[in-house]
Amino acid sequence: MVIVDKSGVHRLEIRCCECPNAMSPDIQMFRHGFFPASFNRPKTVFTFRVLNDFLLDSLECGTSAMNYYSKLRRMTSSMFPHLVPDRYRELMRVARQWRQLKTMKWHGFGHRSDNPSTGELALFCPACPQPWD
Repeated sequence: MVIVDKSGVHRLEIRCCECPNAMSPDIQMFRHGFFPASFNRPKTVFTFRVLNDFLLDSLECGTSAMNYYSKLRRMTSSMFPHLVPDRYRELMRVARQWRQLKTMKWHGFGHRSDNPSTGELALFCPACPQPWD
């Protein structure tokens, strides 16, 4: 399995619990701080650390996903970054999902079953005109 972490891109063997009462592999991975790139038979996971770091880098520094992943490849193998597995597309998709999950959590929808209605995920802006009710 390919694990993308803040320290680089690594190949490790991961085995999930297969006991009769065990949770599904994707839930087991979430519980251990891994976000699977796919849910049927994951071959790539991103750590919560790398997703939080990318979220902050893209917000504060304007770092693109391509530049961020290039940095991870260079950190993994400074001499041969082209030999590091290319998981750029997976990073793009997982980062969008991660940002949506974080937004839901920040606005109090993390443990509720109802969906947010229009405008409930927007931050209050005191500079914007407000309706006179």
